[in-house]
Amino acid sequence: ARYLNYFKGIYRMVGLSILVLGLSFTPLLGFMVKGPLPDDVNLQVTFIIYLFNTVLGYFLFAYKQTLASAFQRKDLVDKVGVAVLSVQFASQAIVLLMFPNFYTYALAMPLCTIAGNVVMSRVVDKAFPEVAAQGLRRETLGTKERADMRRRVAGLVVQKACIVVRDALPGILLARFAGLATVAAYGNYFVVLTGLLGVLGTLGSAMTGSVGNSVATESPDKNFSDMRLFAFLYAMVALVCTACLVACYQDFIALWVGDELVLPGEVAELMGAYFDVRTMGDVRTVYVNATGVWWDLRWRACAETAANIALNVVLVQLVGPVGVVAATLAVLFTFNFLYGSQLVFKLYFGISHAAAYYVDHFVYLGACGVACAAALALCGLVPGSGLAALAAKAAVALLAALATEVLLFGRTRRFKDGVALAKRVVHR
Repeated sequence: ARYLNYFKGIYRMVGLSILVLGLSFTPLLGFMVKGPLPDDVNLQVTFIIYLFNTVLGYFLFAYKQTLASAFQRKDLVDKVGVAVLSVQFASQAIVLLMFPNFYTYALAMPLCTIAGNVVMSRVVDKAFPEVAAQGLRRETLGTKERADMRRRVAGLVVQKACIVVRDALPGILLARFAGLATVAAYGNYFVVLTGLLGVLGTLGSAMTGSVGNSVATESPDKNFSDMRLFAFLYAMVALVCTACLVACYQDFIALWVGDELVLPGEVAELMGAYFDVRTMGDVRTVYVNATGVWWDLRWRACAETAANIALNVVLVQLVGPVGVVAATLAVLFTFNFLYGSQLVFKLYFGISHAAAYYVDHFVYLGACGVACAAALALCGLVPGSGLAALAAKAAVALLAALATEVLLFGRTRRFKDGVALAKRVVHR
C-alpha cells in the first residue's frame, strides 16, 4: 500500500512532465512537416488530442496496474484493456460511418482512456480490498525506500523514453524529409508490425510476476536455465510470425489500403527482420523488469537513442523509408540486443553464461532467415491476388515456418521440453 501510494505521485509527476514537453513542442509541428498540410485537419489540435490521451492515464488510475502485476494478476489488466480497445474501435468505426469527421474519431480515444482507467481502478479495488482501504492509502515510504524507488523509476523512465524515440523517430523524420504521404504509407506497415508485437508482448507481461517470484527465490543459474527455455519458445512463436509477416506484408497492405500506399519490397523485408530482432530481447527484458536494474542500464538506453537519431537522420535523406527501417534495425541489434544483453549478464546472470545466450539467439535468427526464405519462395508460386491469394500465402508461410522448426529443432532436448511446457500451460 505504501509503494502504491508513492507510485500515484510518481505517475502524476511523469504525466505532468509529458504534458509540459508536449505543449512546448506543439508550436514547432508545422516546421517538422514537408509539403502541404490537410485543409480540414489542424496539426496542432490533433497533436494535443493525442497528447492528452497519453497524459490522462498518468493523472487517473494507471498506477493501480502495478498492483495487479505485483500479485501476478496481469490477466485483470489484459481483460480490461481488451474490453476498452474493443469499445474504442467499435465506437470509432461507428463515428466514421455516421459522422465522417476526424476530430470526433480522435476524441473517442481520450474518452475511452478515461473509462478504461475508471474500470481498472474499480476492478483492482475489488480484487485487493485490503490494499484499497482508505487508511492504508495514507501510509508513506521511508527516506531510504523513497530514494531507492526514485532511482529505479528514473532508470525506467529513461528506458521507456528510449522506446518512444525508437518508435516515433522514423515517422517524424519521414514527415520532415519525405512528406505526410510517405508517413501514412510507412505508418500502415508499422501498425501491422506493432499489432503483432502487442500480441507477443502479452506473453512477456504475463510472465513478469512469476519470473519476479523466481528471481526472489531461485539462484541466477536456475533462472538462466529457465530463461533459455522461455526464450526458445518465444523465438519459435516469433519465427512463425516473422515468416507470415514477410510473405504476406505486401499483399495485405495492397488489399487493406490500396496499391498506391504499398512501399518497396525492401521495406517489407526489413520490417520482418526488425520484428524478429526486436523480439530477441523480449524475454531478457522480462528479467530486467523482474530484477529492477533499469538504472544500471540507463547509459545503454541513452547510447541507443543517440545512435538512432544520428543514423536515422543520415539514412532517411539517402534512401527514405528503407533508410529509417535499416537504421533502426541496425541500432536495435547493436545497442539493445548485443550491448544490452551483455550488461544484464554482467549485472545478474553472470558473464560466463553470455556466450551460450548469444549462440542460442544467433541459431534462432538463422532459422528465422531459412523460414522466411522458404516462405517467400513458396508464396511466389501462389497465383492471383486478393483475399483468397492472401489466405493461401498465409497458410503456405505458416506451414513453411512450422516445417523449418521441426526439421531444425524437432530432435533437440529443448524442443521436447518446450512442447511439454506448452502442453502444461495450455492444460492449466
